[in-house]
Amino acid sequence: MRRSAFAILAGLLLGLSSGAQQAQAAAGSLDTTFGSNGTTATSIANTDSILNSMLALSNDNILLFAGGVALVEFTSNGALDTSFGSKGVTTLSTPITGSLAIQPNGQIVIGGIVTPSGGGADLAVERLNSNGTMDSSFGSGGMAVVSLGTRSPNVGNAVLVYPSNVADSGDILVCTTLIAAGRHLPYQTALARFTPSGELDTTFGSNGFTIQTGVFGCTAMALLSTGDILVVNTNEVAQFTSSGSAESTVSGGTVVAASQSSTTFEASVFDASGDFLLGGELFVGEESRGHNSSAQVQRFSQTGSQVGNVTFHYQGTGGSGIQALVQAVAVQGNFVVAAGDQEMFAQSGTTTLNGLARLEVQSNGSLVLDTTFGSGGIVVNNLPASNGVAFQSTGKIVTAGFASNGNLTLARYLGK
Repeated sequence: MRRSAFAILAGLLLGLSSGAQQAQAAAGSLDTTFGSNGTTATSIANTDSILNSMLALSNDNILLFAGGVALVEFTSNGALDTSFGSKGVTTLSTPITGSLAIQPNGQIVIGGIVTPSGGGADLAVERLNSNGTMDSSFGSGGMAVVSLGTRSPNVGNAVLVYPSNVADSGDILVCTTLIAAGRHLPYQTALARFTPSGELDTTFGSNGFTIQTGVFGCTAMALLSTGDILVVNTNEVAQFTSSGSAESTVSGGTVVAASQSSTTFEASVFDASGDFLLGGELFVGEESRGHNSSAQVQRFSQTGSQVGNVTFHYQGTGGSGIQALVQAVAVQGNFVVAAGDQEMFAQSGTTTLNGLARLEVQSNGSLVLDTTFGSGGIVVNNLPASNGVAFQSTGKIVTAGFASNGNLTLARYLGK
């Protein structure tokens, strides 16, 4: 009995000690309660080390979409969720290049581009149940498509689920960027809207599909209370009617839903106020020369006016041969996190470091680095987890990326 009591007491003291260490750790420190000392590394087949999209779920689990074929779910503390798919992984039979959204019932939606066996490209939506199995009641075997004909897609797409309290409840809107149809012609935006069962919504566009010049592409979308749709392409915004026609001006309004995640290389999301954020890089001189750029996060109003702009380097002050960029952004309340990397070019070779920055939205809408996070608002490390980022409900921050050996790597940082 005495030995058992001592063991219990020792366990309690160890737990209290661990909790105290977490409480004392500064915002931006690795959260040692996640995975193994704050990180996880998992081998996932057939992903080509490409992270397409990433979300934190309502239970703080982390859902990732990689290589256009693999959905991977981790528990809130970094273990593979064995109740999802096969030991935490679902491999799609039809690859799709796209981004994630979650329906109110927990079902998973992927919107993007698929390549039919006969060639060409389709704008598509694939839906799975929350446990990673295909929803065979949706479309044809879980997938709904519309042909892009002879048009070719480019980088940039988004997917949005209509909430239950609006017209067209449960509809799914997907967009992509189309390469110009000919010389001296602009890139365009393709939009398709599907019903909850996976049929094209014939009240939208022409039989559920429309191609508009708009803002020459699509990286994020928002639904307004009027039914109108905001479509963002990097730093530009266009407004469409509920039936898919382009408005002559952007008036904005109350946002009731928005695309929930951005695709890799197109770090573009809406915040709760309806403004939108863009992460990227700001070059000094020509992009192809000098490798001189700063990481950049910009914030725009619904009508496209820039209201916030922050540039930074993850280490040092930059200069020729130093190229920093943002690859992913996430927003929670007044906080924005940006994950990316910085390359230093020299004759001896290229050195890469990975970084994470937290910014705060000011009362006037501007952005500043949050100096309570890391060192001056920035955390730098050698973890290969800079391609995706998400906030958990606790304010903790999870990043994701691929190591040189192909392992999918996650890291979690304390938010406060």
